[in-house]
Amino acid sequence: MATSTGPDLLTLTASEARHLLHTGATTSVALISAYLDQIEAHNHQGLHLNAMISVAPREKLLALARKLDAERQNSALRGPLHGIPIVIKDLFLTRDLDLPTTAGAPCFRSAKAKRTAPVIRHLIDSGLIILGTTNLTEFCGLKYKGITPGWSPMGGETQSPYIFGGLDPSDKLLGHSSIGGSSSGSAAAVAAGFAPLSVGSECCGSLITPANRAGLYALKCGLDVVDVEGVFHYTDCIDFIGGMAKSVEDLSMLTAALMQRSEPFSIEGGFDGVRVGFCNVKEWRLPDDICNWPRDTRRQMEKAYSTAIKTIRENGAEVQENVDLPSAWEAFTIDGKSPFYGIAFHQLRNKTLQAFLDELEDCEVRSIGDIIDFNERNASLCLPSGKNSVRSPERKSLRADIVPEHPSQSELHDLQANSTTEEECAAMLAELRARGENGLGRLFKDVDIVVALADSPLCMYTTAIGCPIACMPLGTVKYSDVNARPFGLCAAAKRGQEGLLLRFMAAFEAVFAARSLPRPLLDAQGRT
Repeated sequence: MATSTGPDLLTLTASEARHLLHTGATTSVALISAYLDQIEAHNHQGLHLNAMISVAPREKLLALARKLDAERQNSALRGPLHGIPIVIKDLFLTRDLDLPTTAGAPCFRSAKAKRTAPVIRHLIDSGLIILGTTNLTEFCGLKYKGITPGWSPMGGETQSPYIFGGLDPSDKLLGHSSIGGSSSGSAAAVAAGFAPLSVGSECCGSLITPANRAGLYALKCGLDVVDVEGVFHYTDCIDFIGGMAKSVEDLSMLTAALMQRSEPFSIEGGFDGVRVGFCNVKEWRLPDDICNWPRDTRRQMEKAYSTAIKTIRENGAEVQENVDLPSAWEAFTIDGKSPFYGIAFHQLRNKTLQAFLDELEDCEVRSIGDIIDFNERNASLCLPSGKNSVRSPERKSLRADIVPEHPSQSELHDLQANSTTEEECAAMLAELRARGENGLGRLFKDVDIVVALADSPLCMYTTAIGCPIACMPLGTVKYSDVNARPFGLCAAAKRGQEGLLLRFMAAFEAVFAARSLPRPLLDAQGRT
């Protein structure tokens, strides 16, 4: 769909942009200008979505776009995404962009990367135009347990493009007004028309949760599939990278680029012959202590889930319902503690944080102790006491000026004091893998794909065994008189089966309704 001033950025996919470029109906220069205008209109103005932390200089981006347009004219395409804009989570070293890599933390804002992360360098070499870096939960959430998903001192609170009035301060951690995290800005940016594609990361739900809340298609690749060198991450064993997009064709091209595949994925074949196991929807959802379920929200989602099972079965899949998968919360609690945290704390303290710091020049901090001290010296920015403006969703106000109260850095103190040994960490990882294999891994003997609501902890199992997980939009759940937010399914497959998940998503996309558009943005544009 096009508007009077050009393509509709809320619906435009990378594949459609590619067609426009191929036919000469537009140029990369025109696309870049349009997306930058949209960012300027609604990132820190308009809806104040706070999806972007840094945006590359317009003239630098336009110069690159002109170069790529010239290459297109000379039939020198670098790849299928030549000249297409993209945004990336603020975790990747980006020397080529001359942008800081902050993980949302002010202590890194003046540092310069010594190089560009190899995975980002490959995207650039493939012809993608990186517009900037997206907001996230500071340190990917590892600062203190009450940190609001999507908040960082560098970017503010990432707002869902779908929610009138913005984040409701009275909501629980993953209440319906939340965009989720930690790859919050990557999701909000694509949904808001800041770019057609984005890259995020995940340990347990950090990519799938916000993509689900933004009505997107997303795929977290499996372990050791995408290079994490030059990326801020917790561990080398339970951290993953993936993409988000508005269509499966887009996502398949982006995933191939992230994996540095020489051949594109084949996403044809439909559901025929695919063995799909569905989790019990009444058991596999977010618990009440982190997501409130007002009105008939559970019934709405359960009804849509049941209809999805029926539709997928009728279109050729071999379906098993209510597969036997133990509760993730119980499976991954060991001696009263989370092994995910234990492994992350050990590796971040002893390996990955220092490796990241070593990649930076002119950095104000050089250790976890330095980071803690920096935050205390700059407490008004890094440890804010919080403030909220009057929130009026009933009047469909477009935003709330929210600075959540975040006065603590207790997990950074815990990180500094962590004394877990290498042997203890290895034992935790072995137990994590074993429990994951005994649950999800066991199911893969009888089914090819396991499906649950994306508002569920299935991602914990996929992290435990290092397998890929995807999400796809199913509909919206109306949770108040004014607001409804997207929700969808998540689907897991064995390691190495990213292609199967993409095929499953393509079959899903072909028979289910189109993803919903964000009403606050439609209203802002005078559209109904």
